Amino acid sequence: MTGKTIKIQKPKVGKVLPEAGWEEAFDQDEGTVHAVCIEGGTAFSDGGRVRFDGAEFRKVDFRGFEAAGSELLDVIFDGCDLSNADFSRSSLHRCIFRRAKLTGAVFSESSLRDVRFEGCAGRYASFNFSKIERTQFDDNEMESADFVGCELKGVVYGKNQLDDASFLDTDLAGIDLTKTEYSRITVTPRLLAGCKVTRDQAIGFARTFGLEIEE
Repeated sequence: MTGKTIKIQKPKVGKVLPEAGWEEAFDQDEGTVHAVCIEGGTAFSDGGRVRFDGAEFRKVDFRGFEAAGSELLDVIFDGCDLSNADFSRSSLHRCIFRRAKLTGAVFSESSLRDVRFEGCAGRYASFNFSKIERTQFDDNEMESADFVGCELKGVVYGKNQLDDASFLDTDLAGIDLTKTEYSRITVTPRLLAGCKVTRDQAIGFARTFGLEIEE
């Protein structure tokens, strides 16, 4: 866990939700899933916007799910596979992604607020040009993930694998990367001021920027 504490609102999901399969729970006309628990099975839609509200998904297959411009409010994804799912230009508020597969998932140009990513496999995940607020990343494998051009506010990175991740054109002032692990990440030098890093990380950045370090 991280040494910094932020107050993140939890999803407002009922303690006991009615259970249903995807076909039963998903209103195709409205594109909605409301106040239900879906376990297993495969999610499908017509590729349009969806609205998930007060729902919990357990081990549901969302691979390649296309839902750009959607709204996810008070949602829990537990053990789901969202590889290559497209939630670009979407709004995510009070959501948890727990032990989810997010390989190649797209959250670009989205608004994320009060979101937790816990123990996820997020290699190649994209958050480019998103506004991310009061969001916590803990124990995730996010190699080659993209956070290009993001606006970060109250974002906490715990122990995450971030090798080859990109924060190009993202202001990292106030961001603590000391718990993260990586051999290389891409940043914009002028936007690194105010970012908290370890001594070894600082030396790595200095070498990347062409400075000669005398041991």
